[in-house]
Amino acid sequence: MAGKGYRQSLDHTLDFIRDLDRSRNVDDVSTKVLRHVAPFGVEHILASAFPGVGTNGRQQLGCVLLNRWPMEWMERYLSRGYVFRDPAVARAQSSPTPFFWNELEPRLEDDPKGRQVMGEAGEFNLKNGFTTSLATLDGQAVGFSLAGRELNIRPEMSGMISLIASYAVARIIALQQDASSNREIVLTKREREALQWAAEGKNDWEIGEVMNISEHGADKHMRSIRAKLGAINRTQAVAEAIRRGLIA
Repeated sequence: MAGKGYRQSLDHTLDFIRDLDRSRNVDDVSTKVLRHVAPFGVEHILASAFPGVGTNGRQQLGCVLLNRWPMEWMERYLSRGYVFRDPAVARAQSSPTPFFWNELEPRLEDDPKGRQVMGEAGEFNLKNGFTTSLATLDGQAVGFSLAGRELNIRPEMSGMISLIASYAVARIIALQQDASSNREIVLTKREREALQWAAEGKNDWEIGEVMNISEHGADKHMRSIRAKLGAINRTQAVAEAIRRGLIA
């Protein structure tokens, strides 16, 4: 059942993926992502690498990949160094698990600075939000956030939202690097088999069991697949492979 739900969520986002592939610049990506998630009450989106400790506002702005946050709030956020007080950033840096901002409330009881950041964000229609943390192929961590006054994102939709975030970030990186999205992709027979099982929702250990290889061997196949497809994670690799017709 889990595998079936996994595939259904992929199918529901294929139209979005095809649309995003036609994007020719970052602003185009931003517009399409926002249009796709707007029915869920999303009003603003932001994707950014996590800045290092001690970086100034300009350096922090250089980490931003996609920005549809309110301009006045971004100016305040960067000028006051709120990134180092933001509990959503702290949570995203500490765990790759997606989360809703209301899950942070227990932490805020003993974090007055965090309460201040979240409270001020609410003044700019950033009252409710959802954040997921992504890892790029070069090991860079990227946070992707959606926010609005009232979000209508159910917990079971988090996988779909994470897929949207993954593909959007990957598309932005590809555009920045002027990469060709039409290059020929050649997967080995074993890589195709591993990817097919990944599309059914199996993890590396399960893939290793059905393919009669070690978990490390399955991980090695998946790493090679991600590199060939230019995918930042497993979910986006599966989506890209389905889009290209490499797996059924």
